[in-house]
Amino acid sequence: MTAYLDPQSPTLEQLRIDAALMSYEHQEHCVEVLGEHRWQVSYEPPRFEFIGDHSLSCTRFHVLGTAAPGPQSWLWSWANDDWYPPEVTELARSVRDYGLRHGIPELCTPEVPFADLPDAPTEPSRVTWLIGELAKAISGCWTWYSCEVGRGTRLAVLLEHPDLSVPDPEPLGVMHTLNGVFALGLPNHRRAIESYAIQRGLTTQFSTEEAKIRVAGPTFDVVVAFNDDNLATGMSMSNQAVRRPPEQK
Repeated sequence: MTAYLDPQSPTLEQLRIDAALMSYEHQEHCVEVLGEHRWQVSYEPPRFEFIGDHSLSCTRFHVLGTAAPGPQSWLWSWANDDWYPPEVTELARSVRDYGLRHGIPELCTPEVPFADLPDAPTEPSRVTWLIGELAKAISGCWTWYSCEVGRGTRLAVLLEHPDLSVPDPEPLGVMHTLNGVFALGLPNHRRAIESYAIQRGLTTQFSTEEAKIRVAGPTFDVVVAFNDDNLATGMSMSNQAVRRPPEQK
């Protein structure tokens, strides 16, 4: 399904940037929906449940794997078939297959040392976040959750549930998400914004010199200006009146 802008030869950094703003939007929505909560998981049948301010049960979820502080390594779920049923590792296996096709060893090696991952993270929470970002960009499944499962080891899953789907694009929400390029400290704002627009079904148009991009939705336009380092230097929005059909007499 992706990478959106380099389908033939994506790098881990490109995948991470492609996922960044869609991930940001979905994670903020997830936090808002769930509020204070506790979680529980079962595998027979597969069910990931949240109990709290907004209780819900995800009968479709995807285990990516676990990050363990002892060995300082990430273990993909598909490498642990005796623990997880195949239906919850299917997405992780598709990520593995993507890694095999594109020659990305971090995605298709059963156990990956933390030191071999970008920026060599040392905390399991950071590793589960990173793997989640990569899996999102490849799968198009956008809601991630990580939880401790004992002795500092963290489980990473992607969740599907109607309540966790983000609303249709609207002006203030899109503007807030696009401003996420600053909050997230992304190295390439141009790529992140174009990837987000494609994923959200918005139209894009670059200026002749590609110094600006216009992102258009049903009732709004956003224009973003960039410098030579592909970082945003300005962002403005204009709203368009919603056209209504004339009343029938």
